[in-house]
Amino acid sequence: MKRNVFAAFIIAITTFALLSAGCGSKTAKGGTYSATEKGFGGDITVSLTIDASGKITKADIDASHETPAVGQAAASKLADAIVSGQTADVDTVSGATITSTAVRTAAAAALKKSGASAASYQKTKAEKGADEEVTVDVVIAGAGGSGTAAALAGAEAGEKVLILEKLPSYGGNTRLSSGFFAVNTSLQRAKGMHLSEDVAINRLLEFNQYLSNGPLTRAIVYKSADTIDWLTKYGMAFHLQEKTTQFAHEGDDYEAFCYHKYDNSAEGFDHLYDNLKKMGAELRTETTMTELIQDKDGAVTGLKAVKKDGGILTVHAKSVVVATGGFGGDTDRVKKEMNTPYLNFIGMPSMGEGLDAMVKVGAKSWDATPLLHGSQLAKSEVAQESTGEHLAGYSDSALTWLLQSPLLWVDGTGSRFVNEDVVYDTAFWANAAYAAGGRYFIVVDQATLDRYTKGDTLRLSYTGPGPSKEGGDLTALAEQAIAGKTAWKGNSLADLAQAVGFEKDDLSESVKRYNKMVKQGKDTDFDKSAASLKFDVSRGPFYAFDCRAVFLGTIGGVKVDERLRVIDVATYKPIPGLFAAGTCAGGYYTGKGYPPFEGLASGFAWTSGRIAGESAAAYAKAEK
Repeated sequence: MKRNVFAAFIIAITTFALLSAGCGSKTAKGGTYSATEKGFGGDITVSLTIDASGKITKADIDASHETPAVGQAAASKLADAIVSGQTADVDTVSGATITSTAVRTAAAAALKKSGASAASYQKTKAEKGADEEVTVDVVIAGAGGSGTAAALAGAEAGEKVLILEKLPSYGGNTRLSSGFFAVNTSLQRAKGMHLSEDVAINRLLEFNQYLSNGPLTRAIVYKSADTIDWLTKYGMAFHLQEKTTQFAHEGDDYEAFCYHKYDNSAEGFDHLYDNLKKMGAELRTETTMTELIQDKDGAVTGLKAVKKDGGILTVHAKSVVVATGGFGGDTDRVKKEMNTPYLNFIGMPSMGEGLDAMVKVGAKSWDATPLLHGSQLAKSEVAQESTGEHLAGYSDSALTWLLQSPLLWVDGTGSRFVNEDVVYDTAFWANAAYAAGGRYFIVVDQATLDRYTKGDTLRLSYTGPGPSKEGGDLTALAEQAIAGKTAWKGNSLADLAQAVGFEKDDLSESVKRYNKMVKQGKDTDFDKSAASLKFDVSRGPFYAFDCRAVFLGTIGGVKVDERLRVIDVATYKPIPGLFAAGTCAGGYYTGKGYPPFEGLASGFAWTSGRIAGESAAAYAKAEK
């Protein structure tokens, strides 16, 4: 009898131990626990529901500030992985490293609040997936606009096409863009516009000081109108904007009305991939290209990639199109390229793997550089509870009324540096901010905040997301920004200079000269319009708001010719079998300045991708 009781006791203890080990911490308390961590676009909050046995039954992730197609999609996958794996140590979602890291950190903090020990929710090591080899005619790395267009062109030519995309979904930066630069289109002609491709080409070349690739520029511009019709045939819908939101472009049809806006880019991409599937093309997501394969003669004959499960995918192909995007997600590389840490990033986190792989097989990095585009209010590094959400970049806060106004701007020394009317051109606005070191300051007085609160403002720029559609108490918002250390206040200009770190004499002289020009209605330093010389800076207290230049990924890439063949600069001959498109192809831009034509990058993505796909398909046919 005693032996049976003892045995039962041992069984009970063993069962309890196994249950505890299998479903969580011995010390975790049932309930819902939350923690917040900074992600790519803003704060991410993870809430974990744990039952009485210690099992994680639910994971809610608020990633509303992340990019919908990347960060938000990743958050959904990570929530499922936390519950299925019973761990905070989930695998990074490809292309969403920052979001994944924030989710893991917040989930671990939430578990800690439950009383759980880290060892209780350790990750079970997953086995590496099987390696795989496939053979196709054309393989395309990247499923953004350029890669998608290349795939359509290759499939249309009857080739067997494989598309690899490291993100969970297709579209890339092109899916986030608003429209497409094209000249002499059917949509323009229907509205009575008769624009010349030659005029557009010459204006682009002149803006680029003839450092860009002339034949490539001609090929892109002359094919742009037909590419609009071609994409429309496969399900992407466009319309011409009725008026430009970049007021500096008013009266210039080339700058404003070559912009063909998507009706719905996400829906359009779905239609394109439905058609690609019907044409026999295959798409593999969460598969990251790592290197190109060459034969003994130097021809590119395929590539290698890492699959989601860690297995290696080797693709043998007659031709390869690299359309993986630039290196915008590599912040260290951007800082080195731009010589400043003061830049805000909007876009897909491309890390430059395609560019680097092409350089390793003989390509020449030609003109890749961050795409400067607009400016934002600085993002607060102070806890959200004390500042609110209005501080990060674009927002619904009325502080964006100040951001998107040509008020007085000064650089880090307190010196005025530009005609502030550049706010009405997205590219020039960012260029000016970058010229000031990537960071500048809006300086206003109390009277200006009071008038803005009442709705008495300068003409607000509607570039990018545009300003807040509702007003607010600008003084109260300024105080919140001060608490978040993205704005400063001084009862005198000397106090303000000390608070920010300006040179006292530089700020004083800049304000003195500016006030004089406001009074006389003429800007004798930078020729700002009289209409923008409305607010002086004379009645304290005085405020300075921290602003940063923005970049949308990168532009430029390796040296290519007009057929998007990648060039070995040493011999100035194409590398056989290798093609590049979109932000992997150089020569359409030059330097860090982006030409003032709306939709230029998106237009280049689609049209260069189409040409690259046609060229790759023709090469593949010739190799059979």
